Amino acid sequence: MIKVLIVDDELLMRIGLKSMIHWEEYGFTIIGEASNGKEALDIAASNPPDLIITDIKMPVMDGLELIRTAAQLSDSCRYVILSCMEEFHYVKEALKLGAVDYLVKSDLKHNQLIEMLDRVKPMIRDGNSLRRNETITAGNYQQTVSYLKEQTFKEMISGLKSERDFIKEMKQLSIRLRPDGLLVMQLSIDRFETIRNKYIEKDERLLRFSIVNILEEMIPSKWNKEIIIGSSSEYLLAVNLDPSEVKAGTYKQSADRLCRTLIGAMKDFMNISVTVGLSTPVSGYAGLKTACEEADLAVKQRFFHGTGKTIWFDHMAAKPVRDNHDIPFKREDAKQFRIALESLRLEDGLGFIRDLQIRISAHDNLSEQAIRQTYIRVIGLIGTYLPADRPNAAGGKTPYERILELDTMQELHNYAESHLSDRYKGQNADQQQRSYVEMAMDIIMEYYAEDISLQSVASRINVNSSYLSRVFKQEAGDNFIRFLTKVRIDKAKFFLDSRHLKVYEVAEKVGYLNYTYFSKIFKKVVGVTPEEYRNMSKK
Repeated sequence: MIKVLIVDDELLMRIGLKSMIHWEEYGFTIIGEASNGKEALDIAASNPPDLIITDIKMPVMDGLELIRTAAQLSDSCRYVILSCMEEFHYVKEALKLGAVDYLVKSDLKHNQLIEMLDRVKPMIRDGNSLRRNETITAGNYQQTVSYLKEQTFKEMISGLKSERDFIKEMKQLSIRLRPDGLLVMQLSIDRFETIRNKYIEKDERLLRFSIVNILEEMIPSKWNKEIIIGSSSEYLLAVNLDPSEVKAGTYKQSADRLCRTLIGAMKDFMNISVTVGLSTPVSGYAGLKTACEEADLAVKQRFFHGTGKTIWFDHMAAKPVRDNHDIPFKREDAKQFRIALESLRLEDGLGFIRDLQIRISAHDNLSEQAIRQTYIRVIGLIGTYLPADRPNAAGGKTPYERILELDTMQELHNYAESHLSDRYKGQNADQQQRSYVEMAMDIIMEYYAEDISLQSVASRINVNSSYLSRVFKQEAGDNFIRFLTKVRIDKAKFFLDSRHLKVYEVAEKVGYLNYTYFSKIFKKVVGVTPEEYRNMSKK
């Protein structure tokens, strides 16, 4: 297994990376995680990793300093950078220091993580120490022209390649674009996880190959174009607009018709839905970076507006794309929702979620991340107060993973409602068969003489201990400890009556290793000491 160390000061990011894929299935194992570079070096000193995935901006020691220091300790470790779009100047420095790849935080999905691991794996296994920005000029990999072209575009788009260098490589790679009237379209497959699962056995490359073929066939020859595969779920289409249409201001009509054709073709030939984000026109190859950012921002509005649409950057509502702290789920909301869940009235819970949706929709300045965080809190509370008997039953994925996968705000809301309904059904099913309290009572009756606790019993029946404590008192009419004590004292009275055991042996027999404590508890419950009780029973 290739050993991986994850370094990021955001706990949510570390959790997301760890749970995004089953690492072992791809030949990787996570040996640890750290919140800054110094912690990472301490871990690496005792258990050297093969791959470090690190954020750039962190307290104590940032990612760049981590790479500088770690590279002096080991020349076999590889580094992948986690960055935001505005941090690409740091990414460039990281690549010079030896990083082999980078991932954009705001757009990180599990397929992109897998594709990065596929690229890095041979570098680690072959012991190749070339930096990523040396791979094209050195020619050490037998890449296809198509792959080289994509890399050239990606480096131009990210700002890692100058316009002068881009023009130099255009002729060698037969890049067909002119510098005037450039427009970028980003096609993003909707509900990609569902689509991807269909191609796991066939090979995901077949999906990419099919989509590129459709794009090549369906785009008329009048469109001077280049297709760049961003990932299996996202495809960039850079085209030259007709100068006369740009001058007349009719280019949007032509682009809209083309997008409708492509969306229809993807549905007809592959039965997949795609959303297309379009940039404003730019001039000069250096403008590709801005155009790609605009197309990416536009396609992200799918979250707010729905799937299978064409979205222009200059038409979209001004929604923030980065995280903000204005999450519409306050402490008072958590209290109200908890009360709704504890009441075990489904309509109360659903009503709360619907009210929350109305408030979110009325809020004009919420980012996608803030809305996802809100629904994560909702799902977390459902899991706490209505625990599942068999978690991760839906395809082995946690509710957290499902929240990250869903494309739109409406899908998040629908999932929260269905998740709540499923948990209520599960609770009702338990009540119709055997409740958690009944199962807990059975365990107490069987294992009363052992060192059992509320937590250990809750763990046995796979239920949250706080939830069990609450429902136990509701259903049994007493709390867990008093019920356990009553069972033990009743058993002790039976043994005392039988007269086969000494009093201290009776104490041990019912789970009390300390005789003095047993005697004290017995007297509190029965009103007399164990000895007095035995003497009374002689009469």
